[in-house]
Amino acid sequence: MAHATPPLPKNGIYRLILWLMAAIVVCGVILAIAAETLVQDTALGRFGTGLALIGGAIYGFFRWLGAREARRRQAQPGDTPPPP
Repeated sequence: MAHATPPLPKNGIYRLILWLMAAIVVCGVILAIAAETLVQDTALGRFGTGLALIGGAIYGFFRWLGAREARRRQAQPGDTPPPP
C-alpha cells in the first residue's frame, strides 16, 4: 500500500502565508517577463526573477514545515490540542 501524505494543517495563518508566497511567485514571474519583453530592462527582469525564486523557496519551506507538523500530529493523536 502506498504511503499517503498527511493533510496540511488547517490553520488560517498558515494558509494565508502559502497564498501570499504563491502570489509573490506569480508577481515575480509576471514582472520578469514584462521587464524583458515590454520594457527591455534587464535589472527589473533580474529583480522579478529573484523575487520569484526567493518566494518559491519560502513557499517550499512552509509546505515542508506544514507537512512535518501534520505528520507529527498524526503520529501523536492524543497530544494535539483541540482546534480553536
